Amino acid sequence: MDTAWKMIKDIVSNLTAVLIGVLGLGIVAALVFGGTPLGLDVIGNITNLVSSLANGGVVGLLVLAVLMSLVK
Repeated sequence: MDTAWKMIKDIVSNLTAVLIGVLGLGIVAALVFGGTPLGLDVIGNITNLVSSLANGGVVGLLVLAVLMSLVK
């Protein structure tokens, strides 16, 4: 059972690393080419997320702390 959990943890960790890389690529592409590459507004989505967390007060701060712990 421990092997299965380790394998799931590795898969989630690798998927997270890939998604963070794609996020970075989307930000750079939006800055270099302007507009929305592939129809995705990466910078706008990040701005909306930060705005909604800021408006959430303490709950937004807790959600941000949880998200940061998941990324690390």
